[in-house]
Amino acid sequence: MQAYQNLIDLIGPYMLGILISTGLGLIIGLEREFDKIKEKGFAGMRTFPIVAIIGFSLGSLTGQFSNWIVIISLGCFILFLALYHFSQKPEEYGQGLTTNLALIATFILGFMVSANFYREAVATAVIIATLLSLKTKIRSVIRNITSEELFAFIKFAIIALLILPFLPDKNFGPNELLNPFEIGSIIVIVSLINFIGYFLVKFAGSKKGIIITAILGGLISSTAVAWNYASKSKEAPELSKKYSAGIIVASAIMFPRLALMAYIFNNDILQYIALPFAILTVICAVSALLLIRNDKNNPDTNIKLGNPLDVLNAIGFGAIYLIILFAVFYSNQLFGERGLYFSAFIAGLADTDAITISMAKFSLNGYKLHLASSVIIAATISNMLVKLGITFFKGSKIAGKMVGYAFGSVIAVGLIYILFNSH
Repeated sequence: MQAYQNLIDLIGPYMLGILISTGLGLIIGLEREFDKIKEKGFAGMRTFPIVAIIGFSLGSLTGQFSNWIVIISLGCFILFLALYHFSQKPEEYGQGLTTNLALIATFILGFMVSANFYREAVATAVIIATLLSLKTKIRSVIRNITSEELFAFIKFAIIALLILPFLPDKNFGPNELLNPFEIGSIIVIVSLINFIGYFLVKFAGSKKGIIITAILGGLISSTAVAWNYASKSKEAPELSKKYSAGIIVASAIMFPRLALMAYIFNNDILQYIALPFAILTVICAVSALLLIRNDKNNPDTNIKLGNPLDVLNAIGFGAIYLIILFAVFYSNQLFGERGLYFSAFIAGLADTDAITISMAKFSLNGYKLHLASSVIIAATISNMLVKLGITFFKGSKIAGKMVGYAFGSVIAVGLIYILFNSH
């Protein structure tokens, strides 16, 4: 802050604003100048800084005159761009609509600088420049999106933006365990994580190798990766070690994924699961590295992970969460800690997200955080047993053996932690 004040004292607040406005204009103008090389345009590295400076200068005059000077100037500027747009031939004018919008935004950014919104203006300029520079990438992505994926995105937007905000944020039912807004929020958060993971696999992991696809596939479902890779290991036994490593890596991703999920709903629980999850992640990572260190073969692979947003599946997750929520509550009421572990074991057979969220919320008041962390780890052990069973019965003998060693170590360490944590 002292250096910032010294800079103001040295050059004055007006010149500082001019410099920042010029920088903002250059950030966006540089991208537009580069775009002019490939396509015709009319504004670049000179025009954008000038527009930003005009916006700043007019904003600086509002103290002596009126705020209307900026509003009228902005209106005139938009009118000028519109007239210029329609007066030029398309082949001479080039792609002008996006540039027009960028110029208007740059004008407003200059005005923001005059109101001392320095950081906000810079951040906005960077975001605008990034969006402008991603034109080719965005077009490439759009060309590769299927109608099913587009509808999935629309359905997600409807659920997250139109349905969720109108759900009542009140507790209902036995012991007031039901909260429609809370349940809807959980469905949206889990769906969003799966949604992001799906497109990471599609655009970054598909046909890029067993390990990379497994890492990204683990963001969605490590069980799906285990199911797919176990079958492939039987089809190509010579690649059993590599597919085994993929199954183990996908399971390693599960731990930081669940840690993030738990942190979202109860940040206090992170300090209790961070160490055991880190140890279990390292065990999986080291096991995978030992399997692939001498393997030079890297064939293409592609995991079919289904619909990016299956609404029925999302509703099904909400139902599973509700069942586990009641199971956790009544198990704790009737059987104490043993009931919670039993619920975790049953829940982990199908899904680890729901029990993780449920236990994170169960310990929100800071009570029984140790117990909640142990129950979450118990659920991951149950889930590891499921994936081990899938690999053993669907995969090759070598894959079952390799995954058995890694998951056996994880299960052993997890049980030791639970026993140690319970005393």
